[in-house]
Amino acid sequence: MRHIILHGHIFKNAGSTFDWSLGRSFSDDFLDHRDNHAMRQQRAKHLATVVSGNPDLRALSSHHLCYPLPQPKDVTFHPAYFLRHPIERIQSVYAFERKQDADTPGAIAAKEKDFRQYVAWRMQEDVPRTIRDYQTSYIAGFHTRHVKSTAPADWLQRALHHLEFLDCVGVVDRYDESMVVFEKYLRPYFPDIDLAYVRQNVSQEKASDKPIAARVHNTLDKLGDLAAEVLSRNSYDLALYRQANQKLDEAIAKIDDFDQRLSKFQKRCKRTKAGSVLQRIGLR
Repeated sequence: MRHIILHGHIFKNAGSTFDWSLGRSFSDDFLDHRDNHAMRQQRAKHLATVVSGNPDLRALSSHHLCYPLPQPKDVTFHPAYFLRHPIERIQSVYAFERKQDADTPGAIAAKEKDFRQYVAWRMQEDVPRTIRDYQTSYIAGFHTRHVKSTAPADWLQRALHHLEFLDCVGVVDRYDESMVVFEKYLRPYFPDIDLAYVRQNVSQEKASDKPIAARVHNTLDKLGDLAAEVLSRNSYDLALYRQANQKLDEAIAKIDDFDQRLSKFQKRCKRTKAGSVLQRIGLR
């Protein structure tokens, strides 16, 4: 039986950091899938083709991972997702699109508008839902199909149902804890997996070190009278984020030596970062 990690890479949810770790663990047996058109259009059929065409594949990441997944008889998939507080996530999306070298509507708008103007634009019905319950639409499997400003209630129910049966659900602001849980679950299938990391693609490194409550408050303060609408348009993502935290708490409670594992993991991360620095300056 083949075992393959499938990372549903949600935009601005620490996905590049997780992909870095997967690439470090699996080298050429990790695929950062970028044929977005094929994945959006053919969905499960395309994913099945990729898997069958890469017999050594052990991990795959895609910004457009399909749901439901294909069900090859000889493959067991291990999906992994990360949830982020939707209000805190907004500033990261804006900062990234503002510096992004791209001609997408979001990148253009971010360079033309200040933060509040950009968020107001993103709230419009005819604008892609990048910061409007986007995580719910992704987990529910509708992120490539709809733009509608208000997500239907059944999207949240579908996303929560999907989340319930996943073993690898991380929380961005609890990344280290999430990695300890992931490693504990994945090691029986991938004995040599090491998810120690060096943070990648960080738009606001200083801000990310502040407590999550402070970052959320800061964002809401910047939004002013727009805050109520933004909260309303992300109510499903807030519910999903709370559920992800609860699921993470439950997984941690089942690991008797969690604190010891977390300490060892963080020490590995420090060594990994130091090794990366040495390699970058040519001393390793």
